[in-house]
Amino acid sequence: MRKVEQNLQAAYREVHVQYRRDDELEVNTSHHRRLALILEQITSSFDYPISVLDMGCGTGRYFHCLKNVERLVGVDLSPEMLQAAQLPVRQGEISAEKIELFQANAHLVSFPAKSFDFIYSLGMFGHGCPVTVDLCNKLFSLLKPGGTVFFNVLELRTLPLVIRMRNKMGRWLRALLPEHLQRTLEERRPQVPFYGLTKRNLTAILRASRFRQFTISHLGCRSPLWNGIHLECEALKEAA
Repeated sequence: MRKVEQNLQAAYREVHVQYRRDDELEVNTSHHRRLALILEQITSSFDYPISVLDMGCGTGRYFHCLKNVERLVGVDLSPEMLQAAQLPVRQGEISAEKIELFQANAHLVSFPAKSFDFIYSLGMFGHGCPVTVDLCNKLFSLLKPGGTVFFNVLELRTLPLVIRMRNKMGRWLRALLPEHLQRTLEERRPQVPFYGLTKRNLTAILRASRFRQFTISHLGCRSPLWNGIHLECEALKEAA
């Protein structure tokens, strides 16, 4: 995991300036406007000022979409992306009273239990960062009773069929090898692994976690910056 983390940091170090420029383009797309409306509706649904965690906040592309926020915490693996997040897109529209930025791995970050009313993560899962049962349980623990998690993850079909079949065959063959050879092959995997999921995969992960209320939907994304398929998940933590 440490090697993947280092490779991700290096990749974002190279593109963070362009990524921030792309924010100005992305916020005008129908894809972004739809996500912005979802974020606005969820955060406005609370009848009190809330605490929010943006997991994988990048350059702060979605900060301006949030309403009714007393405390906004942004976490990202890349220090360069966090530096850009200090001057996020549409800064004049940001209404959060307090913004805190932390550099950390989403799987390893630590906050006190029941710290947040709302947690979201957009554009992080699938590209180098997997959705796991342990991570879902971490998010559940960080939520206050009655809180909500909203995230998207790359759908497996985002990869062409020939690559998916090759990866599947590779996993099957590796399982037949001795452990020391499996470790060697693991070290030679692509610098940033693809962790796409099917709806069935994601459903199984959520069902194995502490979440009992969740919905998952498919969504095709077409924008000037990226075309592909996302799975979107909204999960609720029961009120006390």
